[in-house]
Amino acid sequence: MNNHLFKNISLISKLRRLGCVKSGSSHTTTLLQKSLQLYREAYSGHPQEVWVLSILTLINRMGTMVVPFLAVYLTTVKGFSLEQAGYLMACFGLGSLAGSYIGGKLSDSIGAKKVMTWSLLISGFFLISIQWADSFAHFATLIFLTALFGDAFRPSFMAYLGSFVSKDQTARTMALIRLAINLGMTAAPMIGGFLATGYGYKWLFWIDGLTCSLASLYFMYASRNWQSKQSVPQREGEKKESQISESLPPYRNQAYMLFLLSTFLMGFCFIQWFHTVPVFLKTNWGFDERIIGIMMGFNCITISLIEMPIVHVLEQKSMVRIAILLGLVCFALCFVPFLFSGAIWLCFVAILLFTFGEIFFLPFNNAIPFNVSNEDNRGSYMSWYWMTWSLTAILGPFIGLNFSGKFGFTAFWILAIIMTGISIAMNLFWRGKMS
Repeated sequence: MNNHLFKNISLISKLRRLGCVKSGSSHTTTLLQKSLQLYREAYSGHPQEVWVLSILTLINRMGTMVVPFLAVYLTTVKGFSLEQAGYLMACFGLGSLAGSYIGGKLSDSIGAKKVMTWSLLISGFFLISIQWADSFAHFATLIFLTALFGDAFRPSFMAYLGSFVSKDQTARTMALIRLAINLGMTAAPMIGGFLATGYGYKWLFWIDGLTCSLASLYFMYASRNWQSKQSVPQREGEKKESQISESLPPYRNQAYMLFLLSTFLMGFCFIQWFHTVPVFLKTNWGFDERIIGIMMGFNCITISLIEMPIVHVLEQKSMVRIAILLGLVCFALCFVPFLFSGAIWLCFVAILLFTFGEIFFLPFNNAIPFNVSNEDNRGSYMSWYWMTWSLTAILGPFIGLNFSGKFGFTAFWILAIIMTGISIAMNLFWRGKMS
């Protein structure tokens, strides 16, 4: 029996040397090599300007500590009711709406670079100032001004970014920017949660404001030799798209308006994770800022690790529509755990579903305004896109917190699931119009 066993082992060894049988370690090595190759492909080929803008985003987001905890701060530290907090967060949305419109218009007139620089610098000042607000009116004013200058940055940033990116790489570029966002926010909410509970909320305002100013200074230095506007060579298909968008302003582009409507419905539910969900977790399920921060950090770490290669593969295999629909389904399902009794594991099931919703949906959704605009009107198209998100920032917390205060959180989670379902239907509809 032993001789028979030794003969079999000898035969397997010979077959391996001849390449007929592969060892487990060989399979593992091949898989690792393919994974590394996929990561290299996903991260390669980006222009230097895109990398600088990614670092700018990283610096800015490393200090993002105020917004994830602002509703909690207003209700638990300052003593405002859910309804009052909803009104104050609506002021943030109003400022965001105005800033998105102004930022996009100014980008097309005076240049995106100037808008980016000054919006970061001024918004940092107002972020620091919020900590000294002592009345409802004072909070409303400072929150509005913070959002006004802070969100003027977004359409100008996207318009400027579009000057260096060809349209067949927009989703991958957006994934890289989102990677910078999530790397910056991996530690920020967690650190912010521990700072808030251990040392007080004032540190959150200081850190957030100073990182905005630091990002502005970095951008001024890094882009000092850049030209104000550059053109990326267009393929024939891209030229045709640009000619269509050149003749249609965004508000007259029917397919684009339908796209914005479907984005709003999804964004309304998405924004709840930064306002209504943290309040729910603390007041109804009894979890403090540390748990909320860890959840947000888990979201950012997961996105940082896997979003870029996933988006790269989906874009290569032309699976964009499937990815967007799958992302919307994940967004709908992420509210289902909140219909049950509070438990840590349910928190992480919810955040995991929310995270994959982001991965499959947002990079491709963010890329659409690039693909239906051209260099001359990109600021306007970006302005309308970010105004849509700003509208979710107005109505999302206002309706979410007020509805939850009057009818309960369970009823609101059901409403969010229904609205996401409508967004799925709208997404299919506008894509039919676009084609």
